[in-house]
Amino acid sequence: MILKMVMKTQIYLWAASLCLLLTLCGSGVRKKGDLEVIPLEAALEKQKGLKVSDCFKKVRYVPLETTNNCLVGRGALAQILGDYIVVISEMNLCHLFDKQTGRFIRSVGRVGQGPGECQSLRGGWQNPHNKLFYFPGWKKDWHVYQADGRLNHTWRPSIRPGEFPTFAAYDYLDAEVNVSYYSETDKQPARLIAFKGDEPIYEQVLPLGMGNKEVEADEIALLSIRKGGTCNVMVLKRKNGKCSLMPYGNINFWHGGKELYFKQPYNDTIYRVSPKMELQPVRLLDLGAYEWPFDERFEEKKDAIYPASFLESKDIILFRFITNVYDEEKHLTYNALYRKADGIVKVSPFKEKIIDDRNGFLPLQPLFVSPEGEYADILPADEVVAWFEEDKEHNRIHTFYNEKQAKDVYMVALRDEDGALIGYYEKHEYRARDEEPYYNF
Repeated sequence: MILKMVMKTQIYLWAASLCLLLTLCGSGVRKKGDLEVIPLEAALEKQKGLKVSDCFKKVRYVPLETTNNCLVGRGALAQILGDYIVVISEMNLCHLFDKQTGRFIRSVGRVGQGPGECQSLRGGWQNPHNKLFYFPGWKKDWHVYQADGRLNHTWRPSIRPGEFPTFAAYDYLDAEVNVSYYSETDKQPARLIAFKGDEPIYEQVLPLGMGNKEVEADEIALLSIRKGGTCNVMVLKRKNGKCSLMPYGNINFWHGGKELYFKQPYNDTIYRVSPKMELQPVRLLDLGAYEWPFDERFEEKKDAIYPASFLESKDIILFRFITNVYDEEKHLTYNALYRKADGIVKVSPFKEKIIDDRNGFLPLQPLFVSPEGEYADILPADEVVAWFEEDKEHNRIHTFYNEKQAKDVYMVALRDEDGALIGYYEKHEYRARDEEPYYNF
């Protein structure tokens, strides 16, 4: 038995590998022609709480090293890149940790206005094909860093987005090709463009997206933000009564394993982007009465659904959407789960998170999924401590099974004679996997 004291300042991350569960009954996958149909309207009107057992096979907790060099804080985003846990904090720091041990390795990227320094370390992406980090610069360019912390190059796409409130979304196709979505302007239609280096190698005009006139500062009546998981949305209300949206983050592209997917705002069709940059329709969001047609995009529409982010793996899609997005008081964000094998769709309020019915521990809110199907989130230290303090029966959590050493690793409460929490420690117990029960303290 190995005991290791864990300080209360420790921050925990979980990464869950996805599994397909067949214990729930459903009507099967719906089709419209060759397209899979996700019946979102019906799921929204029959909301059910989301549970870990609906989505994940296991949950693994990794204690992240806490020193003055790698503080994280609240609002951090956890991602997984190969053998790294990548944590990007609201303090504009990007830290790399070892995925197995949580040991701090190094920081990547710098914020500032000097050569190679970034406007922000949030809002970028990591490419698993080349292990490069892309961070936004100051002149609509991107500073590209290596995992060893060195600046690799600066990417300056020769085509830039239009003026506010138009926007561009960027992602990778492979190790060499980046893709961009440009929203419509008063001069240009919406476009999908592929870049190899700084120069475009492919351009496709999209059928939706014409005539989104640029807005002058004196036309704006109100600006406000809606929370949408990994993608927040700015609501712009004009003095003439019209409204428009500008996403802060990438709502247009996402990856599912090796596949790249694309969805345009106000278009309910989801496309797969082929290696030849062909858009192949694969799924349809059935929004029913909650549909938001393109020609009504500037009008306040009660209860319309606005998809905000998608996290896709081999077996499920976990995504977020916002209703009443233009309404300051009534807007709500939801979690939605779609299981590909049986077509089951579940919806619950985003604020309720995903209940951990496997471990009885804190609810989860994954905001990232790796190509290997590992979902990740940060559990703040104060929430971990509060869970142990709220009930004297909250004494242990099975964090993960160490495959190499054949050991269970537990987080165990340390209490005084009156049962008050002093701290907690890490405990290791040998166990043959799936042959013996968990250790009974």
